Amino acid sequence: MKSLMNFDTLIESLKASPAVDGLMLIGSASQDTLNAHSDRDLLIVLEERPIPISYATIYCAGILVELIIETRERIENLIASEPGSISLSDSAASFFRWVPSGTVILDRSGCLERLRGRIAHNEICPTLSEGESLSRADKAHYNLAQTRRMSNSPDPLYQRAVDLRMLYQLADLMVDYFNLRGMAWAGEKESIRYWQANDPAYLELFTACYWEPDRGERVRLYGELVRVTIEPAGFYWDGDGPMFRLSPSSMMTREHLLEAREFWKSLVSEGHKESTANRFAVD
Repeated sequence: MKSLMNFDTLIESLKASPAVDGLMLIGSASQDTLNAHSDRDLLIVLEERPIPISYATIYCAGILVELIIETRERIENLIASEPGSISLSDSAASFFRWVPSGTVILDRSGCLERLRGRIAHNEICPTLSEGESLSRADKAHYNLAQTRRMSNSPDPLYQRAVDLRMLYQLADLMVDYFNLRGMAWAGEKESIRYWQANDPAYLELFTACYWEPDRGERVRLYGELVRVTIEPAGFYWDGDGPMFRLSPSSMMTREHLLEAREFWKSLVSEGHKESTANRFAVD
C-alpha cells in the first residue's frame, strides 16, 4: 500500500528528528526541470547510522521519492579528502554533481554548505585513475570480442544471447562515456541532455545501435560505439596481440601493459636466450 504521507510532511518530520543533521533536495527536485512526472531526490545526513542503510525508495502520496542516506562523518570525510583521492566509481561521486545545485533544507552542523564550498572552488573533484580507465577499456574490448564471436555462430541460441548481451553492454557504455571523460554518471535524462548539447553525434550513434533491428548491423554499430566511448582511455585493442588485464587495477598503466606485451612475446618466441623470470623479475 502506498504511503498517504505527502512529501512536505515527510520533510517536516525529518527536520524535527534530532537524529537528522542535514537535508538537501537534489536532482530535478531542486531545478527547473521538475515536472508532474518527476520523482523527488532527497539527501539525508544522519548524526550516525545504527543500521547500514544507504538508499531507500518510498511513495509519498503517489510520488516516487528516492532517499540517499549518509552520515555526517561521511560528509566530513569528503570535505577533508585530498584532491584526486575520490574515484568516479565511488558512490559519493554523484554528490559532486548534485550538491552544487542542491537546495539545502536543513544543515545543523554546516557540513553541507562546507562540502558545497569545497566543490565550488574545485578543491576536491572525483577522478578516474589510469588503472580504472584502462580497466574499463579492457572490459569494453572483452565484451566486443565475445559479442562478435557469438554473432558469427549459426546457432540460434548464440544469436539470442547476443541480444541479451546488448542490454548490459550498452548500459555499461553509457556510464563509461562519462567516467572516462571525468564526469560522474547522473542518470539517463541528464545524459541525453548532455549529449544533445555537447555530443549529438554520440547520441545519434548510440540511438542507432539500440534501435537497429538487424543483429549483424547492430554488432557493427556497437563496435563503433565502443571505439568512440573508450577513446579518452587512449588504448584501443585492434586484436593484434593480447589485451592484458593486470591486477590490482592500479597496475593497469600503459607502461605496464607494454611490459606485459613484451613479456608475452618472450614466452611465445623461439630461441630466446635469457630466462623470462630474470628479465621481468619484480623487485
